[in-house]
Amino acid sequence: MKPGYFSFFLFILIIFALGCYYHYPFLSDDSLISLRYVQRFIEGKGLTWNDGHPVEGYSNLLWILMISFLGKLGMNLIISARVLGIACSVGTLAVICSYFKTINVRKEYVFLTVFLLVTTPCFTVWAIGGLEQPLYIFLLTLTLTEVSKIINDKNKGRIYFLSLWLGLLAITRPDGFLFTILTTIFLIFNFRKSRKDLIRVFVFAGMIPALFLLGQLLFRYDFYGELVPNTALVKVKITLHHVIRGGFYVFKSFFGTLLFSSLGLYCLFYLVYKKKNLFGFYLLLNVVVWTAYIFTVGGDIFPAFRHYYVVLILLVFAIIFGLNEMQFRFKTKMTRVGFIVLLLINPFIQLLIPDNHYAIEERWEFRGLNLGKTLKNTFPETTLIAVTAAGCIPYASELPTVDMLGLNDYYTPRHPPKNFGTGMLAHELGDASYVLGRNPDIIIYHMGAVPRFNVGDQMKNNPVFINNYVEVLARQNQDEHILYFNKYGKSAGIIKEKNILTIPAYLITSVKDNESVFKNKRLLKHLQKGKKYILSIKNNEAEKWELSRSAANLFSPESKISYRNNEMILTLIPNNEMFLENIELHRKY
Repeated sequence: MKPGYFSFFLFILIIFALGCYYHYPFLSDDSLISLRYVQRFIEGKGLTWNDGHPVEGYSNLLWILMISFLGKLGMNLIISARVLGIACSVGTLAVICSYFKTINVRKEYVFLTVFLLVTTPCFTVWAIGGLEQPLYIFLLTLTLTEVSKIINDKNKGRIYFLSLWLGLLAITRPDGFLFTILTTIFLIFNFRKSRKDLIRVFVFAGMIPALFLLGQLLFRYDFYGELVPNTALVKVKITLHHVIRGGFYVFKSFFGTLLFSSLGLYCLFYLVYKKKNLFGFYLLLNVVVWTAYIFTVGGDIFPAFRHYYVVLILLVFAIIFGLNEMQFRFKTKMTRVGFIVLLLINPFIQLLIPDNHYAIEERWEFRGLNLGKTLKNTFPETTLIAVTAAGCIPYASELPTVDMLGLNDYYTPRHPPKNFGTGMLAHELGDASYVLGRNPDIIIYHMGAVPRFNVGDQMKNNPVFINNYVEVLARQNQDEHILYFNKYGKSAGIIKEKNILTIPAYLITSVKDNESVFKNKRLLKHLQKGKKYILSIKNNEAEKWELSRSAANLFSPESKISYRNNEMILTLIPNNEMFLENIELHRKY
């Protein structure tokens, strides 16, 4: 890089590092879904989330493969995702600066635009967020520079590199092939008078990227038995509700990045309508189609305007080329100082935007990671859990899991509710009867909360859930989680062996006390002296039971076991405060 560019690049890396530090340790739960696939892939279990029927609950194949490579080398997977995100983000900045320093563009325009990009929270949030956005934008930036070289610099040989970047985009995200379609259409129109160039465009800009996509489709069909990934079945339903939601998302994104977006659109307008700039038309085509795509899919649920990131990188090129075409200058010192002040306070204004601030507040994934590790250390590896947060808890626990919202489940997306398309994006699916039919040992809503979402509403009214599951308030250091334990679960429920019934103490509850504590790799029930604790269990064989001698010594003589309607009711009154792991009953003859 030229001295001016090199010094600026070092400066911008410092700004970028500060932005990452400010938002650290933000980590998306969906990134941990991807990392569970990576985890199992490295272990030789294929690109699967669970044993059994494999499903494609990820939408970032190339990202997963790249993390798998680092993971295979021994690097921690979360660190691998962050390192790749940061590397791709720095790569994006390097590509922009390296390209524009070689052409006739004033460096001040480049510096201004790159500063706007780096001080937009979207850029730094997703550099460390663990999802594929940095790789996606890096490949899109390479694509834009190649198209610019072909159109503006008349360097047709760059189409071979363009072919590679478009192909990799196509397997980074399913919507990545959209840029192959748009770029091919644009270049065909541009070279419509040259048969030789048309063939080259068709083969390299169209067919070769399509082969990347075809390769993934063949793998998907061979391994998963499907042509469409699970992610599309869960998230995509074109309805008026989702279109309105997508429109509101674009509206929020625009005003959440007001200085950047408004300057970008003005420059794009200038390029297209004032200068009839051909590359400007290409940028406009991409902005319009991608915005329409956001409308169609209903926007996004993640902080910092993740899907709007594509628009921002398109506007980077629009601003630089637009300002250069205008030969923009501040006419007075006052306007120059005013703009610099606005430029400096803009990052701080954006931090006040709720969608950006969520990245600072959202730390529940780390609660889930801690809970997952605790479950792994407390219960057998066969323990089946059912979750709505399909990333952190399954990733850390490594336990077999039912994804109640269906992203990583075969049955649920193929049996949507009648009102699918009218609720919260990616959280609408759920079938309580199906989940309970899997007989999970532990059901966990979010990080341990009362039943929620569509599946939670069904669960509250399901007799199997009401009769078979016990709500347990499980404390872990300073944290607490509401977990629902299956009394008859194979790995965390009551164990019957010949004449002995072993009951986990966390299953017994009182009216105002269901507290248990994770301690020394066990879940212990905290019993209060003199309180009455009750547990009702099935007793279809009309067997009679009594407390073991050691258990009987712990409880008041008023404690009892009663029977009614094929049911046994255990009533216990502790003699002293205690932490208890199990209660043992012996069969009476």
